[in-house]
Amino acid sequence: RRSSRMMDAVDEIFEAVAATAPEIRNGLPGRRRKADEENPSGETQLAADVWADGLLEERLTAIEGVGEFASEERESVVDCGTGLSVAVDPLDGSSNVESNNSMGTIVGVYDAALPALGRDLVAAGYVLFGPFTTMMVARDGEVTEYVVENGDRRAVETDLALPDDPVVYGFGGRV
Repeated sequence: RRSSRMMDAVDEIFEAVAATAPEIRNGLPGRRRKADEENPSGETQLAADVWADGLLEERLTAIEGVGEFASEERESVVDCGTGLSVAVDPLDGSSNVESNNSMGTIVGVYDAALPALGRDLVAAGYVLFGPFTTMMVARDGEVTEYVVENGDRRAVETDLALPDDPVVYGFGGRV
């Protein structure tokens, strides 16, 4: 059984991500240029990648109950105390910023030191910066969809599940 203190920290993590989402989205237009650096995955970073990474590090490492912060944009894990470990891709799909297509933030929360195993994952979620900003969070066996407006998240659908016959659609409605 997970402690209520741990669950409070999970709530704070996703509240911080939701609160940061509008700032990330609103800051994208001025950060389309390359940062002249590569992330550990070998991808050329954009100024938006570096900036979103810094914002999320600042916000998430300040939460009591977060002990580690890792990001696709940095080589090493940031030790920030004791508690849960948070791994993020601050701006997944950032190459889409130039063509003004969707991108997002991906978050995994672990009850173990990083690198952690999947069985140590206690919650996961993502923010999608599309025509409107949404956040999906999976925890405690349930998936909830939120709409993020002005940094606040509002549940719009709970207990989501894949349909029996799932279909994946891409840009332009293509399967």
